[in-house]
Amino acid sequence: MTGVNPFPSLQGIQVLTIPLPGFPDLISSNMFVLGDGPVTLIDSAPKFPGSCFTMEKQLSDAGFTWRDVERIIITHGHIDHFGLVGTIREAAGHDIPCHVHEDDLWRLSGAYLKGGMWNDDADRFYARVGMPPESVERMKRRSHFFKNLCDPVDDAVPMREGDTFHGPGFELSVIHTPGHSPGCCCLFERTRRVLFSGDHLLKHITPNPFHEVNRSRLKDPSYKSLKAYLASLDKLEGLPADHVFPSHGEPFTGLGTLITSYRRHHAERTEKVHQCLARGEFSIFRLMEEVFPDIDEMDAFLAVSEVLVHLEILLENGLARCTDEGPPARYCIS
Repeated sequence: MTGVNPFPSLQGIQVLTIPLPGFPDLISSNMFVLGDGPVTLIDSAPKFPGSCFTMEKQLSDAGFTWRDVERIIITHGHIDHFGLVGTIREAAGHDIPCHVHEDDLWRLSGAYLKGGMWNDDADRFYARVGMPPESVERMKRRSHFFKNLCDPVDDAVPMREGDTFHGPGFELSVIHTPGHSPGCCCLFERTRRVLFSGDHLLKHITPNPFHEVNRSRLKDPSYKSLKAYLASLDKLEGLPADHVFPSHGEPFTGLGTLITSYRRHHAERTEKVHQCLARGEFSIFRLMEEVFPDIDEMDAFLAVSEVLVHLEILLENGLARCTDEGPPARYCIS
C-alpha cells in the first residue's frame, strides 16, 4: 500500500496485508505466516469482499496454500481478527484448530454473533452513559452490520498466559495483555526477537482500551480496561524485541520509547477529563461532549469509551465521585 513502510524480511515469517476500506485510522489488516510448511497463521482479516482472495494470492506468492495452514492463533476476539477463519478452514479442506485467549472465547461464539453483538448488557451500558436514543439506534444498526464481517468459531481452543506454540524454526510464547479487550494477547518469537503485538501496540495511533460493555461475560466483574492496559504495558517493558509486528499499520522498533509515549498520552488524557469534569456535574455522554466537542457521530462509542475508562481511573484515585447512579449516572470532581 502506498505510503506504508514495508515489513522487514525475516526468514520463516511472511506477511499478508489487506486494506481496510472505511477504517482509515487502522490503515491495514496484517496477518503473519510462520514456518516453512506446515505453517501457523496469526490472525485473519475481516470478511470483506475479496479479502480472502487477496490473502490467498499473497500466500501463494510465499509458496503456500490454505492447505498448508495447521493452526490459526487469534490475538483477540474482535471481528477484524477472526472474520475469515471459517472461510480459510473451508478452503483448506481440513480441520484447522483456532486458538484465542480464554477471556475472549465468547466473542467468537455463534450465540453472541447471532444477536448482532447486542444484548441486555449493551442496553444497560447506553442507558448508564446517557447516550441519546437516536445515537443508540445508530450504534445498534452498526453493530448488527458488523456481524456480517465474520463467521462464528464455536470450537475455538482456549489459550492462556505462558502457552507456547512450536513449528519449523519458531517458538511463540503467549503474553496475556488485557486492555484493548480482556483476552488480548501478544506473541513473542524469541529466536528472531519479534513481538506480534496484535492491537495492543500500534505505531500510528494509540490503541483504544475499550470499556467492556459485556459486563456479564467478565470473569472479573471489577475489570477496568485502562487499568489493565497500563499493567499490560508494564509486562512488555524490557522485552528483548528487535521488531514489533502489529495487526494494523506499519512495523516498528523502539518498543520502550513507544510504551513511554503511551503512558504520557493516557496521563494527559486523564488530566483533561479531570479538568472538564471540574466544570460541573455531567453524565458520561455529556462529559464526552466536553472532552471531544467536535467528535463525529460515527465515533461516539469510541469517544464515550475513552472518557469512561479515564473516569474510572479518577474514581479509583478518589479524584471524582458519582453523584447519581441514574440512569444516566452523573459525576463530578471530589
